[in-house]
Amino acid sequence: MTPPAVSAFPRVYRDIPTHRLLAAFGAAPSRIARAIEGLGPEELSARIVPGKWSIQEIVCHVADSETCGALRLRLTLAQPGGPLPAYDQERFAVALEYARFDEALVRETLDLFARLRSVSGRLLSRAPEPAWSLASRHAQWGEVTLRQLLELYADHGERHLSQILERRRAIGRPLAIDALLPERLY
Repeated sequence: MTPPAVSAFPRVYRDIPTHRLLAAFGAAPSRIARAIEGLGPEELSARIVPGKWSIQEIVCHVADSETCGALRLRLTLAQPGGPLPAYDQERFAVALEYARFDEALVRETLDLFARLRSVSGRLLSRAPEPAWSLASRHAQWGEVTLRQLLELYADHGERHLSQILERRRAIGRPLAIDALLPERLY
């Protein structure tokens, strides 16, 4: 028996064409790289918002989330119907010591994010139409389709890009990067 979902999957992106979601999904790494360009170690590690992650911690998080997301996408494509792995993002941040990453490791982490997105994007762009309805079980959302996973991860890049841009404004280094999706998924 499938455990009940914590909440219903948001329907915000249901009318956005898949090709547009794929474009936002694929653009996230270069957009985040652009958003951190020119920032020094102090700016990357500054805790601008009390109780919230620094820019470098956000970058580390998107890479770790993408690692999990890449597996979720592949499981749904290859072995639909099963449970998707979950992870605790706060425990990852603490245990992996995101705050202690040096500038080189932050850049390598961003490169990992870009490589995972590139390969996953290629797999998704080859998916036949019926594959978008394949579903697996997500701990928070219950049954989610491949299409909904694409929505979730396309949104994830945009969500964290906007957080990085907010932090840049707070340190007096604003940068304008237009949103690719009209609003946040949740």
